[in-house]
Amino acid sequence: MSGGVILIMAQIDDAPGELLGHVIEKMTDLGAKNVQLLPSLGKKGRPAYVLLVDIKAEDEPDFAALLVSDLGIWGYRVLQSQHKHFDIRRYRTTLQLKWSGGMCSFPLGVKRILNEGVFMRAKAEHDDLAAISEEMQREFPVSVAVLKAAIETALGAEEPRETLRVDFTDWPRKQ
Repeated sequence: MSGGVILIMAQIDDAPGELLGHVIEKMTDLGAKNVQLLPSLGKKGRPAYVLLVDIKAEDEPDFAALLVSDLGIWGYRVLQSQHKHFDIRRYRTTLQLKWSGGMCSFPLGVKRILNEGVFMRAKAEHDDLAAISEEMQREFPVSVAVLKAAIETALGAEEPRETLRVDFTDWPRKQ
């Protein structure tokens, strides 16, 4: 099979979690676009998994070899599907955090998601958020979830800016 992206579905009923994690990592290294491992209940009530993997069609032989050699599966399905993808625009900005008692700046990756040219959502890169949260623990402890919400609210639908300012001066607000 050649051209485009295909979806492989494999049923797994006898692999330990550590092995599954290892296989998912290998699939990512091989170029999988997306990997999902769903818990399921197999025949005779046995615990099992359904593996869904988006790959380039020309990479199917490499993935098939991995499935049989590492997981010992007897076969798999290739599901014909059409993937709809939004326009994702990535950019870097400088995040300037301010709180009562200080201010810090950090590099931040941001994704803007558009659908047919219409802005839908902005998302801050998780790895950057985690690093910023970790760095802030000494000065102004803020969780990744709170930081993400504040940043993505500040981003709004505006075009990318060189500096994004988020002010925590009044946070947490007294009730």
